[in-house]
Amino acid sequence: MMAGGAGIQPAKILTLVLATGGTLRAQTAPNKGADLNKGPDVLIASTFVTSMTYAAALDRLAAYYDEQVGHNRSVAFPEIAPHRHFDVWHEMWVFFEPSGARTQVTLKRPADANSARVVKGWMLDFAGRLNADMPLVFREEPGLRTVEGEIYDSRKDLAGVLAAHPAMRPLKSWRHAGLFVAAVPLTEVALSPSGLHGVRRLTVTTEDAAAGKQLMAKLQQGAPGAAVSGAFSEEVELEAEIHEAAQIRTDIIASSAPTQTLYHPQMDLKYLEERIRNQPLMQKRLVAARGYYDVRYRVDKSYAKITVTWSELTGYSQATGKYEAEHGLGQVSIPNVRKPAQGAIPTARVHLETLKPGGYSLRLEGESLTGETAKIDERIYWFDGKTFEEPQGLDR
Repeated sequence: MMAGGAGIQPAKILTLVLATGGTLRAQTAPNKGADLNKGPDVLIASTFVTSMTYAAALDRLAAYYDEQVGHNRSVAFPEIAPHRHFDVWHEMWVFFEPSGARTQVTLKRPADANSARVVKGWMLDFAGRLNADMPLVFREEPGLRTVEGEIYDSRKDLAGVLAAHPAMRPLKSWRHAGLFVAAVPLTEVALSPSGLHGVRRLTVTTEDAAAGKQLMAKLQQGAPGAAVSGAFSEEVELEAEIHEAAQIRTDIIASSAPTQTLYHPQMDLKYLEERIRNQPLMQKRLVAARGYYDVRYRVDKSYAKITVTWSELTGYSQATGKYEAEHGLGQVSIPNVRKPAQGAIPTARVHLETLKPGGYSLRLEGESLTGETAKIDERIYWFDGKTFEEPQGLDR
């Protein structure tokens, strides 16, 4: 509708975009299905020999990671099996083997046609840090397989499920909300930061497609028992919807030929956001969302009542998990809670004073049908002003 009419001026196009904007997209539940794709085309591998010992190589790499990413080696280059490591920064497997008085090192990392050159560059840089014999020889092995899906569960929930797979090592990551890796067979489970309504993207990468789909299905079933699954701010999410809607409309304007010479992206984006925000219906939604926070939780049986209590942890340290004091903020009780259908995640909505960035505790309590009350679960989250994430104990 907007593409035609060469004589339409930019201001009129902007008016048309605003006039034709429908309702904002609202995501209500994660897609429990898993999307299987073949993943990167190949697994790029390279094996080289260094005169350094295994211990000396680790010391050299410790300085490298501290310099490049600001994290110590235990975080950036953790050991996932004896003499097997994972480079969290580049998502690369690194294997060390003794070779007489020297050390043999093998690097493996998925890649496709677009990323192969970059991956080889990373490997060359890594090998150079260890004084490897050059030139480096690369080989291409069959690519890994990737399965993607959506869940509400957190890193702690995935850890409970993957405890049955001892080869899967939980790793700290500044790049993921959760990361689990195995050396044999090559396997990576990565959890994205929380998205709209607490939904997270889960990616399982394995050598075998069938094994990847089985692992994804197991993870999407979730950990057994009742627990807190996540939290989000209704106001923050509504602002994110406004920004997304404005960005979509801005892209439409930018792609319209008559506007290309006069278009100013940032000015129009802010303008559109404000126009959307000031619409009567949106004003009502913003007022209704102000100060409301939602907690996703799961139960495995019926309760006479479920209570969720919010507390602020003043002076909370993400690195150590320690805090100075705990102050109650509010709570909400939900009566007559029944075990939900498979895949359904109940939500507890509470009104609080606007939360500032920091550490928060969420406690879930249940009153049984016979009148006994007990704590079911308690989680600590770090709120950065937009999302709630479970701290991973990253020291830097």
